[in-house]
Amino acid sequence: MSFRKRSEVLNRGVGQPSGVPGRTPTNSLRAPIGMQRSIDGAPRGIGRAPVGRSVPDSTVPNLNNLSLRNNNPAGLQGSDISPESELIENHPGVRPSPATSHPTTSTGCFDLDKLLLHSGLPLGNTLLLEEMGSTEFNSIISKLFIAQGVVYNRTEPTKNNTHTILVSLNHGLAKDIPGIYKGSKRDIKKSKISEEESKVTVQNITGHSSAQRSRDLKIAWRYGLNDKKDADAEESAPVGDYKNYNHQFDITTRLMPLPTSTDITFISPAQPIKTILSKLLETIEKHPKKLIRIVIPSLLHPAMYPPNMFKLQNIIPFLHGIRSTVKQYSQRSVLLTTLSSDILDPIIISQMENLFDSVIVLEPFEQEMLQFLERAYKTQPNKVQHGLVHIKKRAIFSDFGEMHVVKSEWAFKNGRKKFEIEEWGIPVEDEDAESAKKDKTDDVLNTVDLNVPSSHGDHDHNHSSTSNTKIGIDF
Repeated sequence: MSFRKRSEVLNRGVGQPSGVPGRTPTNSLRAPIGMQRSIDGAPRGIGRAPVGRSVPDSTVPNLNNLSLRNNNPAGLQGSDISPESELIENHPGVRPSPATSHPTTSTGCFDLDKLLLHSGLPLGNTLLLEEMGSTEFNSIISKLFIAQGVVYNRTEPTKNNTHTILVSLNHGLAKDIPGIYKGSKRDIKKSKISEEESKVTVQNITGHSSAQRSRDLKIAWRYGLNDKKDADAEESAPVGDYKNYNHQFDITTRLMPLPTSTDITFISPAQPIKTILSKLLETIEKHPKKLIRIVIPSLLHPAMYPPNMFKLQNIIPFLHGIRSTVKQYSQRSVLLTTLSSDILDPIIISQMENLFDSVIVLEPFEQEMLQFLERAYKTQPNKVQHGLVHIKKRAIFSDFGEMHVVKSEWAFKNGRKKFEIEEWGIPVEDEDAESAKKDKTDDVLNTVDLNVPSSHGDHDHNHSSTSNTKIGIDF
């Protein structure tokens, strides 16, 4: 029979204190509840070692001294916050996503921002815009994306906050970006009149203009002339404190003054892949405190890209390198890429789609469908739509495993002033109503023909009333 204490381990190393190895005598702790136990029932935890081996002395932290208040688990101080994140918080073109609260920037198209469910494209994410057919409607969106970045950079005249990188050989694209929509001709005239009235003149001091303005407001309120205008303004107006987040552009005008090197940097896609990626990194590092908007318009266009880029082993490393660059600077960079899917192999397209966070496809209508829509909207030509919009992936949501594949539920149209995306609905052509109206008209004409007396039939010889009337008139 042994008279040793249970806490004393047999055959412990020389120089070890009595007690459980690996624990200090003055600060013993119980094993946590649910800890795995060995065969003999002793808990396995911190400081345990096989019996008979020398265990170095270690100190277990005192859990009683830990406090959950004012505790910074990452060990970061207030000065360790990156200046990039602080800059993005104050950037006029960045706002939190209403769906996930991720920082988001606008694409320049209000309807496309809503379609992405984030009111824009989240920072650190990429968007691929495919188009079927030989049309180039996606070029309008790329121009809007560039124009929005230039407008961001000019929001504060004394401080540049945004830079756009354009991977393209078409340098004339920067000169063709649309300008900000200033309203209709009537609105422009009204704004000029209001500016003139705001100036201090003798006529304005008399108060005649203010009386006329109040009278016009009473008439507008009585007949509800401003109701529709206010409703349209609420749809496109920025929400809350983000007044400079999204701008409405007029595709029939041009942004003036033209963009300069402080707004846009061009990178030629005809160079080797390593050169393109190195210049991209160099440009981003040259603008350390700015929002970076990367645009690749008309990807794999035969007129701009060499033939070896059409091989899968070359285009995938190129896109993977750009994607890794965007993820590296995820706090302040986004990517928009457009391409025509009819000139590429479906295998290449499917592989490229896997490298993008968001994928949207434009399917323009054929000529027969356009003619049908023109007939259906004969009296309303502004409602004629030009194609369907399909959604394959949405940023962040698809990464979470949510299925956001939407097909043939949205349609786009290139209006006179802007690019619009709206719900798709097949219009009804009123051919039956027109044919019924025509048949009714024919029936009326046939009835009139039946009531008219025939010139070759029986003739009534009773002219007494006619002769009497004639005599009375002559008399």
